[in-house]
Amino acid sequence: MTDKSYADEVPATQTSMADSLAVITASLVGGHDSSDVLRLVTSAGQDLLGSAATGVMVVDPRGGLEVVAASDERARFVELLQSHTKEGPCPDCIRSGEIVQVDDITEHRRRWPEFTEAARKAGYLAVLAVPMKLGDRTVGGLNLLHTTVTKPASWQLRLAQTLADLVVLSLSQERDLRRSSRLAEQTLTALNDRVLVAHAVGLIAGTLDIDPHQARTALAAYAVGQGRPAPEIARAIAEGELAPEELTVPARAD
Repeated sequence: MTDKSYADEVPATQTSMADSLAVITASLVGGHDSSDVLRLVTSAGQDLLGSAATGVMVVDPRGGLEVVAASDERARFVELLQSHTKEGPCPDCIRSGEIVQVDDITEHRRRWPEFTEAARKAGYLAVLAVPMKLGDRTVGGLNLLHTTVTKPASWQLRLAQTLADLVVLSLSQERDLRRSSRLAEQTLTALNDRVLVAHAVGLIAGTLDIDPHQARTALAAYAVGQGRPAPEIARAIAEGELAPEELTVPARAD
């Protein structure tokens, strides 16, 4: 007997799943803010996987855990507790890089005492924590919280992992866009500075009747003496705030 295919295992939610994934993918391709993708993923977690609430936690640069999304305040509280105590399914999932499936949290009081009590009081009885991976690193976790004892089917585990992967893609894409934007801004600033210095060198050379090399040397020497960047001195000269005559002209090389 052959195993059932992914599609055969999925019940009547196939169309809804395809629609939800299409919307999330379109949001990624369209360059939307990661908060839009997080909102869509939390909604998909509830609509497709039957969770009562959804949360997303990421590893910050210092190695701590930060809550970046939660579908409601109860879920945010449970997520924050896990991030502060580093206790619960999600921290364990991030540490191991594996899915942590908790069908009944009351069976895990000794493993996670604080989390279990807080989650139970918030009305949650089951949790599915799914790792968010970037290459070989686990960078966060997707949490699906249920108000009833729940044992997810294999297709639900695979779908949950797909949603977690889409969150990673969104966050890494936004980071790359920010990096690209910063690089473009730095490149433009460097070009503007170069043009500005060239313009000031021309003014200095023309005013003082010296060659461009002497003018550039005079500009650089003045900038060093003032403890200011050369482009800043160049701008002052170009805007008439500093007269070229105030610069010391170096001796002409023979």
